[in-house]
This record gives sequence, structure tokens and C-alpha cells, in this order.
Amino acid sequence: MITVRDIYAFLELIEQRNFNLAAEKLFLTQSGLSRKITHIEDHVQHRLFERTTRSVRPTREGLLLAKHWSEAVEHYQAGLTAISAGDNELVGSLTIGVSGTSRYGAWQALGEAFINRFPKVVVRLESIPSQDVIFHVENGDLEAGFCAETVASSAVDAIKLEEIPYRALVPAAHPLAQREQLCLADLKGMPLVLMNGKTWPKVRASLDAVLARENLLAQVVQEPHFVEMQIREVVESQLIGIHPCGRNQMLPAGVRQLEIGDLGLVLSNYFIWRKTTTSPAVRALVNMVKMHPACA
Repeated sequence: MITVRDIYAFLELIEQRNFNLAAEKLFLTQSGLSRKITHIEDHVQHRLFERTTRSVRPTREGLLLAKHWSEAVEHYQAGLTAISAGDNELVGSLTIGVSGTSRYGAWQALGEAFINRFPKVVVRLESIPSQDVIFHVENGDLEAGFCAETVASSAVDAIKLEEIPYRALVPAAHPLAQREQLCLADLKGMPLVLMNGKTWPKVRASLDAVLARENLLAQVVQEPHFVEMQIREVVESQLIGIHPCGRNQMLPAGVRQLEIGDLGLVLSNYFIWRKTTTSPAVRALVNMVKMHPACA
């Protein structure tokens, strides 16, 4: 008979493609994991992995089985979560990564609702860039995350939560601050402050393309690594910033936020988690996100 633990072991090896790494994640010995895989192969009567001294590669049958078993595990965990969540007695801990743009978006209401719903779960937040959120969720260092990057990983599931438009951050004393809306032509000759491309690659890639097309890219004079520093440059140096600001972004009195009518850029925020997670707390949060108005 194949057990749930056997299925988790199989899916971990599919993900890691390495017996040592998979065994380590599962707290098994390499020989113990090998016995589980052999047991599954004997039961299904198919070879599921091609093994060499250097690598492990799933066969066609292995990949097909992984697709169906991943879906089965998700439903299995959802059932456990539904039972646990029914009596408000869910306990444990949950470590979530939150990117700089996501922290001012829909996750705030979701996080507050989760804490109120499950007060016995200790939630710890890690504020890190989007690409780091994805990396650490994928590798199991974080249990879930909110980020502004699309996820191309077979190990991670994602739900799009919201789209945040790019807006102009204008000093309150600047002549343009009196407008109701700007266009790109209004920014001609204006010194700009944008978030650093190394820290915010997703934000800068699309924005740079538009600014280069409009011959505005050469007007960028400051490129800080943090949103707070960008806002400070807007206030203190009277520069104009362009950034996707979430609905809960608190701006000082010296800054106005204006639409740029012909910019047409939005940043999508996602909730992500590992498909093979065994955490009831993660499954409860997944179900709560799925009930979010933007995802319904």
C-alpha cells in the first residue's frame, strides 16, 4: 500500500531531482528515501526515475504521476484545513515573505483577518524584495509570500491578488501638483527619481522601456533602493518620482500622488505558496486568499 508519506517523498524527489537533497528535506536517510521510491515503483509497475551516479531524472510516467498526485495532495491538505479551521483551534507558526510593493496592498487586510481568525497561530513577517520572496518560498525557507513577480516554478502555486497602477509622486509645492492628472509630455525636462533597477527589477524593466521610448530616461537623477528614500527625495530635493503605490501607502503631506494618463503600466501582486506544503496554517491562508473579493 502507498501511504501519504510515500507520496510526499515522491513529490519531493520530483522537485529536488537529487536523493541527498530530497532526503534532507524529508528528514530521511538516502537509503530510506530510495526504499520508498522503489516501493512506489513496484506498486505502480512503472519506472518513475532514471537514476545515474550524478542525477535523478523523472520518466514520462513519473511526471504524469506527479501532476495528479500534486493535485491530490492539495485537496488532501484543503480537507485537513477545513476541519482544523472549523473550530478556531488552529495552532502553530507561519512565516510569510512580503515584498516592498505588496506590503501596502491587499495582504494587509488578509493578514489582519487571518490573525483575528486564528489567534493561536504565530505569524512572522520577512520584508524582502519580490525575487527573494519567490526564491525562499520555492526553497522552503518561507512558507508563503506576497510578491510582485510572476512565478515560473513547478514547485510554487500563485494567485493574483491585485493590479497597482504606476503613479507620479509630485512635491506638493511643484507647479504640476495642481493638476488633476499628468501625461508623459508633462515630465519633459523634469528631473526624476526612480527605484533602483537592481533592487526593483520588475518595477524598472517596464518603466524604463516606456521612458526610453519617450526620451525621458536620461532625466533620471536619483535611484534609491527603498521607497522611503524615494519619497524623501521627492520632498527634500523636489524631484518627481514614478512608482506603483498600493492603496495603503502612507504619503507625507509634502507629496501628491497623480495619475499619468498615458503611462498605462500596472504592477501585479501575487500570493504564493509551495504546492507540497504540509502546513495547515498555510492551507488556511490559501483558502482565505481564494475567498478574497479580487480572486472570487
